[in-house]
Amino acid sequence: MSGVLVVALGRPTFDLELAAEQVAAADSVLKDLGVSVADRLEIVTDIETLDDRLESITDPPALVVVLQATFADASLVGRIADHVDAPVLVWSFPEARTGGRLRLNSLCGANLAAYLLRRRGVRVRFVHVDPTSPQAPETVGSEIDAARELLVVASVGAPSIPAHDLGSEVPVRVAGFAGRRIGVVGEPPAGFEPCEGDPDELRRITGIEVDRVPLGELFAAADGVADVERLATSQRVLSTMDVDVDVREAGMDRSVGLYGGLAALAERHRWSAVATRCWPECMTEYGGAMCTPMAMLTEDGVPAVCEADLYGAVTALLLEHISGADPFIADLVDADTADETSVIWHCGVASPSLADPNERPVGITHPNRHRALANQFALRPGRVTVARLSQSANEVSMVVGSGEILQRPRPFQGTCGVLRWDR
Repeated sequence: MSGVLVVALGRPTFDLELAAEQVAAADSVLKDLGVSVADRLEIVTDIETLDDRLESITDPPALVVVLQATFADASLVGRIADHVDAPVLVWSFPEARTGGRLRLNSLCGANLAAYLLRRRGVRVRFVHVDPTSPQAPETVGSEIDAARELLVVASVGAPSIPAHDLGSEVPVRVAGFAGRRIGVVGEPPAGFEPCEGDPDELRRITGIEVDRVPLGELFAAADGVADVERLATSQRVLSTMDVDVDVREAGMDRSVGLYGGLAALAERHRWSAVATRCWPECMTEYGGAMCTPMAMLTEDGVPAVCEADLYGAVTALLLEHISGADPFIADLVDADTADETSVIWHCGVASPSLADPNERPVGITHPNRHRALANQFALRPGRVTVARLSQSANEVSMVVGSGEILQRPRPFQGTCGVLRWDR
C-alpha cells in the first residue's frame, strides 16, 4: 500500500523505552498490511526533527498514520496537518492498569490530537488497539480502509467543518451565573487547544467574567504567604493524608506556598473558580506541584483546574452548582472494550472528599516532574456525571455522560477511577 506517511509521536517525560516496543509492534502490523514504512520507525519528540522528516517527503501521501507512542501535545500533529493535505488515522495504545505510573498516556495524547485535527476540518479516523494483540491487523486494516475512503469522499466535494461564527447564536445558554468571575493564571501550554477559550463568547453564554493574571503574580503571592498560614496548611494536609518524608523534602513547602498564593488571589479578585497553568513552570521554576493546592481550593468551594483550562473551570463550576459536591477535572487515559470500562485520571488534583473510603489518601510527587505535592487515591465507587463545555468541531456545546465508578484497585498513580459508562 503506497502513499502512506507513518509518524510516531511521543514526549521524553514518558516511558520511551516501552513506547519504542509498542511502535515496533505497530510497525510490524503495518508492514504486514502492505504499508510502506522506514526500516526503523523512530519516535519524534520535537518540532525540528519532525520538520526534517516532513521536508524530506517527495511525493504527497494519500494517508497519514500517526502512532501516538506516548502523550504529546497537539503541536506535533498540527505541524503534520500544516504540511500534508491527507486524511489522518490516529492510533493509540492501551496501557496495563498496574497501579503504578501512567507510562504512555497514549489515549490522552490521541484525543488531544483528534480535537485539533477536527477543529481544523482535517478528515480523521481513530483506532485504539494493542499492536501485539491478535485483533490488531484486522482492526487497523479496516480503519486504514475507512480512512482512505475519506479521501474519496473529499474528492467529490464533502463539506469541511466550518469555523464557528461568533456573531451567530451559540447552541448553549447557561443561566444564573451572571456576575461570577473565573480567574485564569498564565496561558495554556502550547498544543493544548481545548484549554483555550474566548472570554467574550463565554460571557455571552454564561454571563461569567474572566480575569487573566500572569503566572508570576501567583509566584509573588506564594512568596508572600505568612509562616503561620504555611504551618496551618501543612497541618491540614497531614491530617487528611499520609506524606512520606522524602515526598515532603521534594517541594512540599513550595506547594504549600502555592496554595496560599492561589487562595489569596481568588479572595482578592472574588473568583468563583480558577484555572492555573500548573506545568511545567510551577515545578520547574517555582519548585512545587499545583495538584494538592488546587484540590484544597476546590474543597474550599472554589473549583480549581489545571493547564489554564478556561472551559474546564466553567464546567467544574457548573457541576459544583448542580451537584453540591467537589468536581474533578480528569483525562480519559484508558479504555478496555472487553469489560466496557474506561479510566478517568489526573496527576493528583481530586479532593480527598472523592476518595474511596477504604483507601486513605497519600501525598506523592508529580508522576512525571517528581515534585511534591499531589494527591493519590482511587475514586470512591458510585454514580457519576461526566461533562464538558466543549468547543470541539468549532461548535460550543455541553457534552454530558454518566456511569458508575467501580470498586476496583487504583489503576494508576495519582487520583483516578475505573468508570463503566451507561452508554
